Amino acid sequence: MTIDDLLLELNESQRAAATLPSQHAMVIAGAGCGKTKTIVARAAYLISKGVPPQRIQILTFTRRSASEVVHRVRSHLGDTAKGLQASTFHSWCMNVIRMAPEAFGCQGFSVIDREDQMQMFKLARGNIKDKDLPKSKEILDFYSYARNTKQSLGATLQKVAPELESQKAVIAEVMKSYEAKKRERRYLDYDDILDVVAQRLSNSPETRDWLSKHFEFVLVDEMQDTNPLQWSLLEPLSHQSILFCVGDDAQSIYGFRGADFQNVHSFTERVPNSILLKLEENYRSTQPILDISNWLLAQSSLGYDKNLRSMRGDGNKPALMRFENEWEEATWISEDLLKRHDSGAEWRDHMILVRTGFAGRTLETSFLARNIPYTFIGGLKLLESAHIRDVLSLLRLVANPTDDLAWARFLTLWPGIGERTASRCVTAIAGQTRIEECVSALQRETRLGPAIFDAITRVEQVKLQASQAFAKAVESLEPSLEEKYKNQDWDKRKRDFLLVEKLAERHTSILSFIEDYMLDPVYTSEVEGVDSTDRVTLITIHSAKGAESPVCYVVDVSPGSYPSVRSMSDPEEVEEERRVLYVALTRAKDELIITRRSASSWAKWSFPGKNNDDAYFFNNLPIKLVTQGKLGGKRHQPPTPPPPAAGPIHVGIQWD
Repeated sequence: MTIDDLLLELNESQRAAATLPSQHAMVIAGAGCGKTKTIVARAAYLISKGVPPQRIQILTFTRRSASEVVHRVRSHLGDTAKGLQASTFHSWCMNVIRMAPEAFGCQGFSVIDREDQMQMFKLARGNIKDKDLPKSKEILDFYSYARNTKQSLGATLQKVAPELESQKAVIAEVMKSYEAKKRERRYLDYDDILDVVAQRLSNSPETRDWLSKHFEFVLVDEMQDTNPLQWSLLEPLSHQSILFCVGDDAQSIYGFRGADFQNVHSFTERVPNSILLKLEENYRSTQPILDISNWLLAQSSLGYDKNLRSMRGDGNKPALMRFENEWEEATWISEDLLKRHDSGAEWRDHMILVRTGFAGRTLETSFLARNIPYTFIGGLKLLESAHIRDVLSLLRLVANPTDDLAWARFLTLWPGIGERTASRCVTAIAGQTRIEECVSALQRETRLGPAIFDAITRVEQVKLQASQAFAKAVESLEPSLEEKYKNQDWDKRKRDFLLVEKLAERHTSILSFIEDYMLDPVYTSEVEGVDSTDRVTLITIHSAKGAESPVCYVVDVSPGSYPSVRSMSDPEEVEEERRVLYVALTRAKDELIITRRSASSWAKWSFPGKNNDDAYFFNNLPIKLVTQGKLGGKRHQPPTPPPPAAGPIHVGIQWD
């Protein structure tokens, strides 16, 4: 296919965006309006006009999105697109650091993930005797939120935990201890990876010039999900590179991570010589589904100025079903799925959207009871599982012998080694930079058996072949892991090892494998290839960005749930709740089924002083936009029949 053929597939608005001259642009792309297609066309157009593919950098929020964009451009242009790069923000910044580690002061650093951070915060918090001090997880959350929003600790606490402002000094002490330990052990956490690049770009014209020569055009997907820290990366790039950003302010739903929809809303004010374009022709949903979605946004005071038009025409109105509780709701959804499947529908054509993994448990119970095949997306990611992290600890210490977090975890996997012994061992190898030196120090310090040293040696010998290294690590650790997890679904955990080994085949070294998947973890379902199996998809809304399905059930759109009672005191959070619901509604292609509950057996939907019914998003929903049904209570009860006539009754044993 030629570039002309590709451009002919676009509508007028998409074509105008894809063929824009060298000018900064913010493309507001409504749900289902072809934003990915527009980014693909933009990249292909630039290459067709002579821009070297390697000078185009595409930034996305998931590995899957990055891979999809590159694949689609190459399918249109073939080898002409060779060298085109797409990656997540974190992966891109890590690649930039690798290109010139000295320029960023990052020689010899190791990347740590959230669990590693948690362990370090626990140690830092443990040194402070204050029973009222927040939990380590809370302090880590405050720390990361402050980093991503580029706010002070005081401003962060005022925003997310005003009741803790009096403890600011002691919380700051914990954070300073964490940062000191991090520098000492030469660790980079997720936020550091973005921050060191952003600071260097802001403070060094030479670095901006150097990077702009590598990346003349920067294309950003899902711009509404960027936070102030990510904006501090893009803003200095705009001085010399050309930004082409695509997003939807109405789909900004990651405020709890610091995402700022103003990065879309105020783009043209922030970036001189920029243009605003809109895509409003929807190719996903029928018009009745868009009507309720458009109505929801129109109730906001923020002025989204968005009215999606369906290119597919009319269809069924969304259904609003009412239930007494979550059990009745789950039973009805299960029975509805069974009826549809019995009528010839495939399981894979149905998606159930829930707020959290916990909120999906009742549905999972119902599906299991009725043998409905499903996959859950939005839970624990594959490389975050404890047994996988156990194996990775061996790979990490081989890749970086100074990684004492990896040593501490690895050593405790062996019989007879507790946390105290592991801590003594870690102290003994401190300062050693070669794996051989670490092994020698351990042999002098302890009476550890030969198996532990054999495991290290076997992995070290193949460390430049990631899949072989992982397989060797599993083989060496399997007896210890089987004992550790013997009562915790060991057979399933063993299958996970095979999935990770499959992932590792794509990498030539342990270090690149670990860093890539720590920066952008994957769900087990992604590796297993869920798309090729016939299963219902149960998914959290925050995992559903970009997903779609012919039939969607949006669960528990009830007072106190939309908006959540926890958000009602903050107008900004209420608006984010509106955007969460908007994202959920716009996943449906043909049928949208919205459920509402009267009660919940596992949650109370009222806080003192809050009137949940008054805040409910659907309070003024025009009846004409939906069809309504109700289950529970007095639903479908026939007239009570009259009692039968009285007659003789003999109660007792029958005698001969």
